Amino acid sequence: MDDQLLTVVGLGVVVAALALLVNALIKRRPMPIPEQGGLRLVVRPLKELAPDPEYLYLGRNFSRELVTRLERFERLEPSVSDEAASLTLEGTARKIGPRVAINVKLMNGRMAIWRGTYDGALNEQTRLQDEIVANVVRTLRVKPRAK
Repeated sequence: MDDQLLTVVGLGVVVAALALLVNALIKRRPMPIPEQGGLRLVVRPLKELAPDPEYLYLGRNFSRELVTRLERFERLEPSVSDEAASLTLEGTARKIGPRVAINVKLMNGRMAIWRGTYDGALNEQTRLQDEIVANVVRTLRVKPRAK
């Protein structure tokens, strides 16, 4: 009976240790964002949900314009790409009648450090892009480039 009790206790200790390890892996925190040096930011083309034949490249064009706007900030090195990077901006775009809905998230590794949902008329894309860029640069704590 004592051997069985020791075996059960031993298994309990192993299960508890594994649970702590799994919990630590699941609750990983994002890597700290360096305060100096360049920040390479990959802007992935937004995935188009229910693409509209009249606006086939809505997500790709929206992402390219985000890169153009992000280039105006110190330390940021943005590019449109599907490649992996430590900092990525990704999301979805959906045209719904005369409106567009954009969902984006800023990722640091596999962790989202900021998320946003934006909705507006198709002719308000500039405003939506400005709002997204403002939130990204605030999260990354970067300043506009000197003119």
